[in-house]
Amino acid sequence: MNKEEDFPSFSIDRYRVIVEEAQDIIYEIDPSGYFTFVNRKAVEILGYTISELLSKHFHELIREDYRENVALFYSYQIEAKEKSSYLEFPVLTKDGRTEWVGQKVQLNYRNDVLKGAIVVARIRTERHNLEYGLKLSEEKYRGILENLQFGLMEVDLDERILYVNDTMTRITGFSKEELLGNIASDLLVRAQTKEKIEEQHKLREKGKASAYEVEIIRKDGTSFFGLISGAPTYDITGKRTGSIGVHVDITERKRNEMELQQVKADLDRYTGGLEDLNKITSDNSLTLQQQLRTGLEIVSKYFEMPMGGVVKAVGEDLIVIENLFNVGVPEEFQKKLPLHGSVSGLAFLEDRLIAIPDLANSEYADYSTIQRIGLNCMLSMPIYVNNKKYGAILLGCIGGTRKNFSEYDLQFFSLFARYVGYVLTSAENTQTLFEQQEELLSQNQKLEESQEFLSSINSFVTQLLEQEDIQSISWEIAENLINKFGFIDCVIYVLNEEKGCLEQLAAFGPKDAGERKIKDPIEVPLGKGVVGSVAMTGLAEIIPNTLKDPRYIADDEVRLSEITVPIVFENRVIGVIDSEHPEEDFFNEKHLKTLTIIANLAAGRLKSAKSKRRQEKAEKELRESENRLKTVINSALDAIITIDAEGKITGWNPRATQIFGWSQEEVMGHHLTENIIPTQHRKAHFEGMRHYMATGVGPVLNQRIEITAMHKSGHEFPIELSIIPMITNGVHSFTAFARDITFQKNSQDEMEKSLAKERELNELKSRFVAMTSHEFRTPLTTIKQNVDLIEYSLEAKFPELLPSFGTYLGRISSEISRVTSLMNDMLLLGKIEAGKVEISKKPVDLVALAQQLIQRITTGRADGRTIELKIIGVKKTVPVDATLMDHILGNLLSNALKYSEGKPNPILTFSFDQLSQIRISVKDFGIGIPKKDQKGLFSSFYRATNVKNIQGTGLGLSIVREFVLMHGGTISVESDTNQGSEFILIMPMA
Repeated sequence: MNKEEDFPSFSIDRYRVIVEEAQDIIYEIDPSGYFTFVNRKAVEILGYTISELLSKHFHELIREDYRENVALFYSYQIEAKEKSSYLEFPVLTKDGRTEWVGQKVQLNYRNDVLKGAIVVARIRTERHNLEYGLKLSEEKYRGILENLQFGLMEVDLDERILYVNDTMTRITGFSKEELLGNIASDLLVRAQTKEKIEEQHKLREKGKASAYEVEIIRKDGTSFFGLISGAPTYDITGKRTGSIGVHVDITERKRNEMELQQVKADLDRYTGGLEDLNKITSDNSLTLQQQLRTGLEIVSKYFEMPMGGVVKAVGEDLIVIENLFNVGVPEEFQKKLPLHGSVSGLAFLEDRLIAIPDLANSEYADYSTIQRIGLNCMLSMPIYVNNKKYGAILLGCIGGTRKNFSEYDLQFFSLFARYVGYVLTSAENTQTLFEQQEELLSQNQKLEESQEFLSSINSFVTQLLEQEDIQSISWEIAENLINKFGFIDCVIYVLNEEKGCLEQLAAFGPKDAGERKIKDPIEVPLGKGVVGSVAMTGLAEIIPNTLKDPRYIADDEVRLSEITVPIVFENRVIGVIDSEHPEEDFFNEKHLKTLTIIANLAAGRLKSAKSKRRQEKAEKELRESENRLKTVINSALDAIITIDAEGKITGWNPRATQIFGWSQEEVMGHHLTENIIPTQHRKAHFEGMRHYMATGVGPVLNQRIEITAMHKSGHEFPIELSIIPMITNGVHSFTAFARDITFQKNSQDEMEKSLAKERELNELKSRFVAMTSHEFRTPLTTIKQNVDLIEYSLEAKFPELLPSFGTYLGRISSEISRVTSLMNDMLLLGKIEAGKVEISKKPVDLVALAQQLIQRITTGRADGRTIELKIIGVKKTVPVDATLMDHILGNLLSNALKYSEGKPNPILTFSFDQLSQIRISVKDFGIGIPKKDQKGLFSSFYRATNVKNIQGTGLGLSIVREFVLMHGGTISVESDTNQGSEFILIMPMA
């Protein structure tokens, strides 16, 4: 394996462990196209044995009608020396079955001589069949697609809105009055989107229509991605009057695109991880510990989980044989973990992979190892040595959870577990390990040379071509290129033409806040500072000493040298690349030339991206819209039936089959009266059809009606029906939406019976509560009278005993009062639930009412505390029931004092600053209410868990809430443990 012509070869046993477990077809061919290596997945899918495949030419597996095109494609790749390519085409398995594959081909060169190719192929049959099916059904759904209701808006030449349809108001949240007359781009898009809008206006000026995607802002501040199909409008003289656009919500499509991008990123990361693992498998100079540690470091970096280890099961323990990052790990866990009571032990015992992105909310949160180490996320699975379960590998992180692990993540971790098992197996077979290390050393040299080649592929131009907009291009420059030149700072500015300034868009170094966000971004006016000057002149500059240049503006800190290069697009400066360095005279002409090339490439890429986007929009729009429409129709809960002008069925969705019993094949092309219209309705159906075709008017069109329909079995049943007429290319058709309402009709009587029974039970409960309250009051009154009589007798006959017994008598009286209060609350609650509490609203001076309440509640308090009263706005009377409001405020103010003993006085605030409502706030500084208790706070007999020995019935707030609702108001609470509580009432002024 030392000959140059043998490169590349992946027949090494250790590397094969990784390749053989891959879920994609991986194979290698020589320069003539004959197989030299295939993995297990290729044998499984294609049906040939390894020996059969190794005797075949690659083209023999391609379906005959595609062979010539595929051959031309790869011939061109070789002639053009394109290092990698991607192509989808059909192949034939051994049993004659067709499978569609999408394969990536990587050409291998040594000294500019082609040595062969490495290929990774993935089955794409299901996706290909889906796309082909979509294409076949395109014409079928075109008519329905063109009649779907989308947002429609017309603007004049100044972009003032002249017309919007109802759908446009629905998707934006604005009323027609709020939209009409306003400038569309000021109201519906963000500032950074206006540049794209301006480009579209220029197309309209040239009389061109176009489709483009923008982020549209709703009235409530949320946004959605919209696809706008716009065209110019003209008056009768041919003079352009403005533009009109159809707006389609494509948020779901954008979300799918981002998901696809994430899958690609996961695949790239997975491929990179495999390459890194392959490096250490080829390095025979590494010891066992070095191989394990390096592998752990690779996997730790891959998952961004700094804690990792390999453990061996010995008795009831897992002995640590290699680990990473022990900082913060208790000493007892640094050398071993318990087999029982640890996630790694569970993975070992149950022989499975355990992946937990959020340990705190998992079933393992109570494990002592998790709590004491402080882990937030974890991966673990068993490892095998010489085909015997040996131990486990584990990864963990402290501080913050992470997103769910992808399929590629788990596959990579499984491959790493096999790699660790393989390394440990090799260690137990010393001689075999030595021979394999010698062989892997040779392979490592070849792979290092290959890696140098792959690095050149990942140059700036390739990365830039993958980006689609100026923001991505800017971050690509700042993140992935500038650091290669030893720069410590780089900021990308973009020109905001409306503001006349440069805005910071991307940053590398101290200004980088992470997640593609800039720390404390600034704006630089045109002509100000070095950046503003370069933007004005369009000429790059190097400042050897910023202290000597009066234009220099310090951003995050002062640095001594600066280089600034404009980004020019169509002879206009659209941005600036700026870098600073603490060393004086750091930048040179080489830096300037490099950054100028980068700026030119970035500007050119913008033009290419826009052209490509216009080409792709038309191709994607129909497929995406058709797919959504098909999904809606097939998933609809209503039957959707389409008929032509003669009344013959042309469309029949799956729900129609479920409701009426007829399959699509049985009804297509037949008259509607033959299947679902009962005899008594057929005459009216024919007359209605004739009347509509003659006059364009139909009494049952565009509305919901209830009518009977006929099932395939012959029985009639009630349906709710709406019919929408459509005209496509002058041809009339009708789409009907029907739903079976048999259940609703049958259940209506049952519901009425249930409601009557519930009312009867409520009445019974109210009578019981009233009777119970009355029966309790009588003995309580008797006890109270006897206590008063005993106290009076003691005072009269034995005054010297009164102090001794007074405490007990007072306690009895207090408890009697508390029980009486409970009975009163229960009785009042019963009246409320029975609907026997009447409300009588009259204008009331709530401030005066509150002052009387405060005096009544606080007079005679031993601690001298009171309620502070605040008024915001101009005081006015409020239409309320004075008695009920007295109860509401009295309860809230009493609670505020009761639950804040020893704290500052509670505050009662009336806010009269709104015309339609009054805001009332009762705020205390006491024990507060735990977050977990607030959900049930206004329920009957519910009390917070931290009230301890503070007396209360749990009925007060329930009654308060009912009284507030009777006024048409709302009540809410803002509180937390030991943070005080604020109860907020919103009462209507009408």
